[in-house]
Amino acid sequence: MTSNLLKFAAVASVLTVTFRLFLSIGIENRSNAIIMVSAIAYFIAMFLAGWIFGKKEWNHLPIHDVGFRFHLTTYLAYIILSELWFALNFHHKSETIITIHITAAIWGVFLLCHFIYYLYIRKNTINHLDKEELFD
Repeated sequence: MTSNLLKFAAVASVLTVTFRLFLSIGIENRSNAIIMVSAIAYFIAMFLAGWIFGKKEWNHLPIHDVGFRFHLTTYLAYIILSELWFALNFHHKSETIITIHITAAIWGVFLLCHFIYYLYIRKNTINHLDKEELFD
């Protein structure tokens, strides 16, 4: 865990809660526009947050695939906060927890593929670092 990853996790958590709030409002008002705008805004905001913090992370620690840790953090933030959203009964009555479970399963498959890729390339993940400086 690095400071950039922790900052990203905090931003991802705030964005996820905000998305869940607007998603529930859109469902409650039966507004496809609110649902679509909130989903698109969430995607863009998460992409930008990942890009900004990922770039800072790369500059701080040039590991080839910093994206996996950010991908895993995004997955955990979204799934855990969505589960809590339902557990705390903040969801709209027409929303079902099954949607979160299906999302977790499908997204989990992509995360697993990303993890396999990460394992495959990890032997080359440390670029341009002096071995003497790694453990200072």
